[in-house]
Amino acid sequence: MEQNLIISPPPHIKSKFSVKNMMLDTLIALIPSGVGAVIFFGYESLLVILTAVLAAILSEYFVNLIRKQKPTITDFSCIITGILLAYSLPSSTPLWMVVIGVFVGIVFGKMVFGGIGFNLFNPALVGRAFLQISFPKEISSFVIDGITTATPLTIIKYKMEAGTTNIYNLLIGNYASSLGESSVILLLLGYLYLIFRKHIHPLVPLFYILTVGIISFIVSPKNLATYIFGGGLFLGAIFMATDPVTTPVSPKGKIIFAVGCGILTCVIRFWGSYPEGVCFSILLMNLLTPIIDNYTIIKKFGSVVREK
Repeated sequence: MEQNLIISPPPHIKSKFSVKNMMLDTLIALIPSGVGAVIFFGYESLLVILTAVLAAILSEYFVNLIRKQKPTITDFSCIITGILLAYSLPSSTPLWMVVIGVFVGIVFGKMVFGGIGFNLFNPALVGRAFLQISFPKEISSFVIDGITTATPLTIIKYKMEAGTTNIYNLLIGNYASSLGESSVILLLLGYLYLIFRKHIHPLVPLFYILTVGIISFIVSPKNLATYIFGGGLFLGAIFMATDPVTTPVSPKGKIIFAVGCGILTCVIRFWGSYPEGVCFSILLMNLLTPIIDNYTIIKKFGSVVREK
């Protein structure tokens, strides 16, 4: 009797977590930072977040309709993309600009590759990078307490003034910044929740932040606290450098990825034209993920065993 074997593409890994469950847990982990954004930057923050989420859902559904495929919005991954992109923007970002950034991220950063699981780059960062390049002035305008001001990293970069933000404000998030990246404490709550739910490798954010801390201490020790707590480092390290789709598979590969992100972030911050380097550093490392996987994934079959 002839027996047919069904061959499916890798990875052949079983998990008790579905994509939907993972995205729901990520959404829960992001809630504290969203609440903080509304508290610190006002209702405009909520409008930006809701606009980004709605635009993400409609953008992905639009592609589903064009391709005549089953809707993929029910796995909530597009919602996470919208929230992460919104969190990387200031509260004063025009809503039409938010829609454009989300559309680019969803369509060209995710769906053009085939949807979730096939995208090479983090979709939220693709949208953020597009806005950074296309509208640098508009998404670099930060408002706190009704006053337009520069971020701590921008102040240091262009030597505007010194000592404007103390460590306490950096930790709680009461300073000019993007919506979801300001409060280190609230981001750490999300980090602990994701570790508890076993969705991320706990050492990846730590190695990323530690690498930035070491280089920053060597280059500019007096501004060490600002370089660690005053930008998008914690948001990127916790929620973007741990993306299971666009980052390496093996623990060793994940650590290499995190260290590479840290090095590139500092290169851009200290010697590049932008005061912040988290977005582009993670995107560049996304590009290297297949190479890192090639050298770090343990080969179960076909490996050479040394004789004793």
